[in-house]
Formats: sequence, C-alpha cells, structure tokens
Amino acid sequence: MASRSQRPSLGCGVGLRPKHYPAITSEWPKVDWFEAVTENYMDSGGRPVAILEKIRGHYPIGLHGVALSIGSMDPLNQNYLERLKTLVDRIQPEIVSDHLCWSGAGGEHLHDLLPLPFTEEAVQHIVSRVQVVQDLLKRPILLENVSAYVTFEYAEMTEWEFLTEVACRSGCGILLDLNNIYVNAHNHGFDASEYVESIPSEKVQQFHLAGHTDMGKFLFDTHSAPVIEPVWGLYRKALKRFGQVTTLLEWDENIPDWAGLEAECRRAREIYQTFADTEPQTEPLLKTKRTSSEKKSGQSLREIQQMIKSYIQPAGAKNPGLRLNPQGGDPGVDRMSVYAGGYTARMYESLSEVYETLKEVMGEESFMRLTEMYAKRYPSHDYNLTHAGRHLPKMLKSEKPFSKEEGFLADLAKFEWEVSEAFHAFEKPPFEASQLAQIGAEDWENLRILFQPSVRLFQSPWAVLKLWEKRGQAKPPMDEIRQPQKILIGRKGTQVRCEVLEDLQQELLAGLLKGKTLGSVCEELAEKAAELELPIAQWFSGWVQDGLIASCELTSHAADV
Repeated sequence: MASRSQRPSLGCGVGLRPKHYPAITSEWPKVDWFEAVTENYMDSGGRPVAILEKIRGHYPIGLHGVALSIGSMDPLNQNYLERLKTLVDRIQPEIVSDHLCWSGAGGEHLHDLLPLPFTEEAVQHIVSRVQVVQDLLKRPILLENVSAYVTFEYAEMTEWEFLTEVACRSGCGILLDLNNIYVNAHNHGFDASEYVESIPSEKVQQFHLAGHTDMGKFLFDTHSAPVIEPVWGLYRKALKRFGQVTTLLEWDENIPDWAGLEAECRRAREIYQTFADTEPQTEPLLKTKRTSSEKKSGQSLREIQQMIKSYIQPAGAKNPGLRLNPQGGDPGVDRMSVYAGGYTARMYESLSEVYETLKEVMGEESFMRLTEMYAKRYPSHDYNLTHAGRHLPKMLKSEKPFSKEEGFLADLAKFEWEVSEAFHAFEKPPFEASQLAQIGAEDWENLRILFQPSVRLFQSPWAVLKLWEKRGQAKPPMDEIRQPQKILIGRKGTQVRCEVLEDLQQELLAGLLKGKTLGSVCEELAEKAAELELPIAQWFSGWVQDGLIASCELTSHAADV
C-alpha cells in the first residue's frame, strides 16, 4: 500500500481571483494554498504578476492553465510554451496543470474546453504532446478531466479509461475534478462512483470542487454556486479512495466576497481532515475493461475538431455532420449550442473588461450587438482571450453603423486598448535619478532616452481621457468631449497613469520615442519655440521619478548611462 508521504498534500485552497486581492494581501487569511489561472499571469508584466509574487511569498501556489490545448491537432504553440516556462521558473509553483481537452483548430482559438473522442488515436496524440511539455518544464504536469455536453458514438473506451491511459502512458498526473465527474455522470448516464473507484490512486495528485447550474435537461459547469451535497458526498468517497489529496475550491462566476469563499473552503477542510489517517488504495476498486483492441470506424480527431470549429464560430455550419450520441433525449447536435453560445459569451466578457468605458457609452444592448459582429468578422488567433479584442478599434472606424454616428467611439476604443497594453507591458528596471549625475552638461544633446514598454503617446480630436476618467459616473456633455487631447500613457509602478500634454511636450516625446537624440529633437522644435524656454529638465526629472524611463545612452560613445 502506498504511503501518504509519497504524495504530499498542500491541504485545501481556493482559486486566486482579482476580487479578493485586497482581502488576501491585507489579512493573509488561513488558507492552505492558492491556484492561479496561468494565462492571467504569463502574459502580464504588471500588477497581476506582482500580486502573484507577493502572495507566493506567503502561500504555496499552483498554476492552472486553460489554453495549453493539449488535444488539438494544431502544433503546440511555442510562444505559449516559452511564456509558460518563464512564469513557472519565476513563480516556482507546487503544481502545474491544464485540461484534457482542446481549444483551437486551424490556427483559430475557440476559448473553450472542448471534448475529445475517447479513442486510441486521441490517446497516442495527447501522450506525445504531454511528453514535449514535461520535457520543456522539467517536471510532470497534471491534466484535468473536463465537463462535456456531447459524446461521440464511436468511443473505444470510457472517459475514466481514457484519462487513465493518457496519465499512465505519458507520466503526467491527474487533477480529478469531482464536480465535472458529477456533471458528466448526470449528462451522459454513467455512475460517478464507478468513475472514482476505477482511477489508479497513484496518478491522482489534486481534486477540484465547484458548483454548477441545473439547466433542466442537462447540468452546466459554471463554477457560479456553492458545491451541492451530492458532490460533497463524492468528495468523501474520493478521500476514502485516494487519501488526503490536495484540494482546490473553484468559484469563477457570481463570486462571493472573501468571507463567503473562505467559509466554503472551511467546509472542504473539515471534510478533508476527517480522512487524516486514510491510506490511498493502490488497486482500483473496480477493474473495468481496458482500451478495446478493436478500432471502431469513426471520424478522425482532425475531422472532429474542424467540424466542431465550423459549428461554434458565429457564422458556422448549423449541422456540421458530427456523429454524436443523443443527449437527454435530444439529438447530440442540439447540445452543441452550449459551446456555440459560450464563444460569444466569453468574447463579450473579454471585450467588456478591456473596453469598459466604451461599453458604458454604448450601452449593454449595443455593445452586445457589437460583440456579435466582431466575433463574426475577426476570429481569434491568440490563445489569450484578453488579446482577442485588438481589432475592435479598426472595426469601429470602418463600419458604417459606428463610424458615422458617434465618431469618437473608434478613438475611445483605441485609447482603452493602449491603456490595456500599458497595464500588461513587461517593464525593465527603471532609470535611477542618481544616474543623472553621470550625464555632463555637454552630453545632453547626444542623449538617447529609452522609455519603458508601457509608454506610448495617444492623440485624438476627442477628449477620450475625460471619458475614461469619468467611467462609472455621469457622461460629460458632448461639447466637453469635442475637444482634442494629446495624452502620455505609461505605468507608474503597477498602475497606468495618463497625462494630457502640451503641444511641444508631445512633439518632444514623439521624437524621443522614435529614437532621436535629445539634441536633434530640440533643434526641430527650436523654430516653433524660439522665444520659449522649454522646461526639458523638469519634464525629464518627472519621467524619471515616475519610472517611465528604462535607460539612457550617449550616441557619441558606447557607454550606457
């Protein structure tokens, strides 16, 4: 019998969400560990990763991804893997996990945890990819069983056999989501207890607990409610079967305040602690048949993914020809609407987060129509949903319904996109004020100033900054909006700062950002400012104090300042 010491447990933790940052960093509550969504931190060099590092100093951290797309027929995304490795090396998490699913095909991302056929072809494909990821990270990863709303009629094994085959052949561990087991058991008509009792105990390294929504004919995994009693019961069975396994409580929608989440976690810990003396059972309690040696005739993994993509996309096919089992008395294709509706819903959430002011100005209904139009016009090619909205300003500028009526909408969207880019930019160590003493008076004209990646200039005939600063408040009258603004955007610490610039200051910065020396830019401004004494030293000092300058270099010789 395996010893518990061979599988150390972190205890009971919760998912790390921005809503709870203040409570966590001010109170340092009694929670065993936190799990962070990988993509929220691997593509951000600002406040999110700074908070994560701060919390990492007090608690163990797990990184849980949603975009590895381990089951996709597309090649593994090398940019994604490099950024994942950088974050893993930086944070040194206790656990790195993702989902046993796919999320994109043909170079386009659908931003969902999409179902796989339980076939030998899929197992072999996934195993080879898991090994690539583990070799890169130099550690085993965990794969989570996902909730699914369709199943394929030519499956060659059960879901738990599929999960077991992938884990045993690839060497990865299993993140066993007990809510997902319960949801799938209800939706697809199998016994949740049989699932739990058939998984090899040595592969199970973590549990997930969450709530779901009853949609009548099926259960929908929303993570928007408390854990229900049958799932708590399944948790007890799992603890009895596997012993004390690291447990994580997920809550992603309708998120309660910290006290409410902590109370739910406390209940999980109380159950967890009652199994302190339980040893994991080495052999499965139920020995179900292994993968069938007889390959069934069905659609290939590539065909399935292309068909599902063609259905999910807003302008996609209504009946893509998938061979699906009936679901709840309905044809399987009817349940595909869950995935199709999810794509637009997630796009709406992403655009709402980036374009908060634009949404306020347009109103909920118009913004939803804009999202639907955008989702049809611009399929996502980025694994990070936050980046999916980069083309929205261009669409607002070119589309007649938006370009003619409210002319400032495109500029407002472009401004908010620039602010979002600044918020997530990966900054360099700032230029220190003490280094100014190294710059001689005769050297200033040969000085090239290198700004932080977050720094950018924005110019508009509309007072977009005024609108942005008034978000959540009454909208300024149109005569106040019809005023041109030149704006400096940059990040001071972890917060984006915006400043309205005078014409000459804007021109000076524009030249410097193009890589021109301070002397050459000043010469260009001399004719316009012949009778003015520009406060360049004051401006420079302010940029240094705000951390907007990364470094300075003298072009007359090789030395950096």
